[in-house]
Amino acid sequence: MRSMTSMLVGQTAVVLLAVGCTNDPAYLPSPTSIDAGEMTDMDGNLVPGVGRLVIPVVRETMEDATDRMRRQAMITDAAVVLPYIAVDDLQISVEWTIRNLTAMPGNATVQLNGANQFFRYDPTMLQLSADDEAPPPPGLDGDVPLDVPANGTISGLFTEDSVREAAVDLDQITRGNINPFRATLTISKNVDQFAQLAPLMFDMDGEPLPQMPTGSVFPRQAIPAMLEIDLVFKPDRHMVLEYTVRVRDVRGDLLPDKLLAADMAELEPFMPADFAIMATATP
Repeated sequence: MRSMTSMLVGQTAVVLLAVGCTNDPAYLPSPTSIDAGEMTDMDGNLVPGVGRLVIPVVRETMEDATDRMRRQAMITDAAVVLPYIAVDDLQISVEWTIRNLTAMPGNATVQLNGANQFFRYDPTMLQLSADDEAPPPPGLDGDVPLDVPANGTISGLFTEDSVREAAVDLDQITRGNINPFRATLTISKNVDQFAQLAPLMFDMDGEPLPQMPTGSVFPRQAIPAMLEIDLVFKPDRHMVLEYTVRVRDVRGDLLPDKLLAADMAELEPFMPADFAIMATATP
């Protein structure tokens, strides 16, 4: 599977570098660590830990907005809306470290999801089949089983390639109506464009029906960057996940000087909609 190769795992420690010139990477530490593996729900299942980090970006300038509107005017399809920040404007990776707080070896998974300026992707908001035994909707990346030694630490990385792939998949799933299983199992990180499909519909048994293209085509400049990183941490015993988001500002004018400490008035406000699909069987 794609996720088996896109997340690098090892024993190396995460090194935090200072931000230098504009082209140097910026390091955004997680607001808090993600503690999981102790609490259970009403059915006795361990409750996963979740973490979220919104990447701070400066407000769009009048010059940038004018240029975006000029390019938008050249697109005749009203369904294709250009974003403020496109997928190639930021290069993002996520470094993480897991600490096993118990004297027993265990297992864990780390799932990557997130949001762009239009939509947030959360697999728990999706039901892709009415069959209770159907596989759960996929995350955008990750979910690789990881062995964590007793009282030990492992580190890993969602690479720039994997986060770029996740950003493309997110747009394909939400604005493109592409089935999440199809999107996440297809390598699309370098696509020049993708075709929108008709909204996902279900038959009387609650199974997805074939989809036809709508005629709308999203060029690469219309694919938005990931602006929010969401992690779901599922250990089988008490563990802690800490992570840092590494961002390279390819455009060179998007990140504020103070990064996460920037004044909110400096930052572009985004309010992505939660994307949801619910399959239902007809009695």
